Amino acid sequence: MGKSRTILALNGIVMMLIGICFFYFNKQINMAMFPGIIENDLAFEVAAILRYIMGSGIFTIGIILFLARVSVKSGAQRLLLGSSIGFFLIFLTTLFVKYKFMSVDIPIVGIAIFPILSLLSLYVSTRPYQE
Repeated sequence: MGKSRTILALNGIVMMLIGICFFYFNKQINMAMFPGIIENDLAFEVAAILRYIMGSGIFTIGIILFLARVSVKSGAQRLLLGSSIGFFLIFLTTLFVKYKFMSVDIPIVGIAIFPILSLLSLYVSTRPYQE
């Protein structure tokens, strides 16, 4: 698990799966996060549109990370460091949203994935000898 290519592939696959989930489970995610949204058609439509856009962006990031696994070692380390910072920012944002907007219920799995990926990416990006 300590190889740059393995972690880039893992990060890419996880991000692509999250992006796909935002497409296929759009309605369920919106209803879980915003329990009263189903009563307001316009709010639900806006949430659905934003979730689709977010899903495609996350999927795109996943593709980039997955394809970058074949790059040179120094490039892979830089990508992992950037991934680590990005995943940590996503984690902080989800915490901010969860506690600022009490009506939003973000599942703990959705919050826990990002610090794990962040720490794993940071660990592997700072190791001196990698493949």
